[in-house]
Amino acid sequence: MRSINVIFAVLAANMCAVSATTVQWKDSISRFSTDLLRKKHRNEQTQKFSTIMNRLKPALGKDPTENPLFVELPMDHFSADNKDTIKCRYFVQEAYYKPGGPVIFHDIGESSIGPYAKGLVDEDEFSVAIAKRFNGLLILFEHRFYGQSAPTTPTSQNLAKASRRQISEFFKYHTIEQALEDVVYFAKNFSYDLEEYPKQALTPDKAPWIWIGVSYSGARGAWLAKRNPGLFKATLASSAPVQLKVNFWEYFTAVEDALAIKNTNCSADLRAAARWLSDAWENKDNSLVDQLIDAVYEQDWEELLADYDPDSQEVWDIRKDYLQDAAWTPFADFQYYGVNGGTLGVFCDIMETSYSDRGDPDGVFATESLARAVTAYAKAVAAISPYSYTSSRQRAQSKEKRQLDIESGAIDEKLDDYSWLWQVCTEFGAFQVSNISRPENLLPSFINVQSSIDSCISTFGESEQVSKAGPNVDPINQKYQGWYVQLSNTMWTNGEFDPWKALSIDSEEADAPTNDTSTIEIPQCGKTFPEGTQLRYVIKDGYHGSEFSEDVITNTPGDLDGLDPTNTIRSFTATRTRTRTRVTATGTPVVDAINAQNLWFDAMSSWLPCTTLQFNLDGSLPETTTSAPFTSRTPFPTGNSGEAAETSGSNNSSDDKKNAAPSLATPSLILPFFVSIFAFLAGIRVLV
Repeated sequence: MRSINVIFAVLAANMCAVSATTVQWKDSISRFSTDLLRKKHRNEQTQKFSTIMNRLKPALGKDPTENPLFVELPMDHFSADNKDTIKCRYFVQEAYYKPGGPVIFHDIGESSIGPYAKGLVDEDEFSVAIAKRFNGLLILFEHRFYGQSAPTTPTSQNLAKASRRQISEFFKYHTIEQALEDVVYFAKNFSYDLEEYPKQALTPDKAPWIWIGVSYSGARGAWLAKRNPGLFKATLASSAPVQLKVNFWEYFTAVEDALAIKNTNCSADLRAAARWLSDAWENKDNSLVDQLIDAVYEQDWEELLADYDPDSQEVWDIRKDYLQDAAWTPFADFQYYGVNGGTLGVFCDIMETSYSDRGDPDGVFATESLARAVTAYAKAVAAISPYSYTSSRQRAQSKEKRQLDIESGAIDEKLDDYSWLWQVCTEFGAFQVSNISRPENLLPSFINVQSSIDSCISTFGESEQVSKAGPNVDPINQKYQGWYVQLSNTMWTNGEFDPWKALSIDSEEADAPTNDTSTIEIPQCGKTFPEGTQLRYVIKDGYHGSEFSEDVITNTPGDLDGLDPTNTIRSFTATRTRTRTRVTATGTPVVDAINAQNLWFDAMSSWLPCTTLQFNLDGSLPETTTSAPFTSRTPFPTGNSGEAAETSGSNNSSDDKKNAAPSLATPSLILPFFVSIFAFLAGIRVLV
């Protein structure tokens, strides 16, 4: 997952450096930035006793990133006629492995694994700490069509110049089902030459495999546990949005709740700004709108108005793109930092203190003229927007680097952005949009499902997978049961204030299931959970993937800043041996993440030696062109007929192939930001 909330598709014309669209839940980029901030702070504050600074440890002496590995996989697992293949990249950290230890499969999801590979030499990184504690072999796996795991073609080398038809054809096999089958195929055929031990049998029938993933990759782990039971002996599904939906306005209920605690003036102003932006767009009133845009984007906007009719519909469409970016800016990293620790807190401080050092408890829109209130709002947007004119130099540098990459034959650096957008537009949905029927609404009316779908079509064109009807979320929900799914040997975690919790099995939304049971009691050896009971932990004061962001720090003397990681969740208190964390770089403690980490360690300790999931190699793992083996045990009722949807692994049915469009959705997709701008200015007309 923002995790969503970061830079999305960068579609640029020759005259402009790199422009981007803010797509909520471009999760991996936000997560990587978050981790860097926290590590920097930890290094500065805990160098005296933190083990990560000791670079002489034998276990960390070898850097796996020096040896990237690739596995050749079928491009289409479900057709014997298609002989094309795709290579997926992965890294292996063997420093802590001992014979008999598990294979720990860390799935990154919707991003290149390059930035994350650096963490493979950090023994306090959560995934590395797992390998260390359980003598495991750690695999960092790259999802198809991300990073270097994509075919090198003229399309992938220069996506900005490719036609919509070419891009759609390129991503044709970028689907949830194909990517899940990649994992099954990889596991069945996995082998690795260890430096210190003779050759080991490491396939899932010979060694226990463990899945760890957060956000989209957390959902992937849950789907695989349902689809292929026994393939992984234990699954950690962190912040996993397993209930797919197209209209995900509920994302903002977590923001509303957080603002209501100590920021009611800012909350009122954000709602007022959303209403003003809506009215200005609907009435085509550009008086204050142009002042806002000019304050944030400066020269870009001034040049445009000098050359084109400011009242034309084309220019108004461009205004909308700018305003979408402005409206989304305050929430850019909320799912990781909340209000006081991230962008939203900074935004509120700037806006509320524009005319008073202490701010007015009623907010600027209630106490100042509209013009002065908009000025305060624009000041805050300009200060923190990654697309403001102040970032033009970085955009220019990025453009120069991208041109060099194209000339060298490298894959376009914006592949991940297009790839994620493709998944959002086809299978996953979860557009984070406004809901103007609610007085608490924080976004303008023009950020809606229809505009998101229109943006999808403007980027990819219409096809069997990209439709005016929007993302097709039903097949995945029906096959894997959404938030109704029940899984053994799976631990679910969610942050208390994570907006994506609304699509998880811990959702508190009105239509979420209420007859299930949460527990942190781990079944004894050979036992299973009672019907309807699952291992679940909501991290107090936590956000998106908090237990992954917090490092596992051991041997820390005394309390750190008086923080006590003991917390009670739903009447359960984790009473395990725990390490300590500290205040993050932004000043936000996520202390209870340690309880989640230790609960997972306890679960692995129980499940590894005596798993309740029996693995049968015979007839189970797929051949190169056959479907996945493992069949789910519980049919999922759909519709009113009571008929069950088949929940087995992948199969060769044409219906399944038709429905297996890419997936991934995140907040309201404010799709190609600046697409219309540069298409209009440069006279670009994307060919179909």
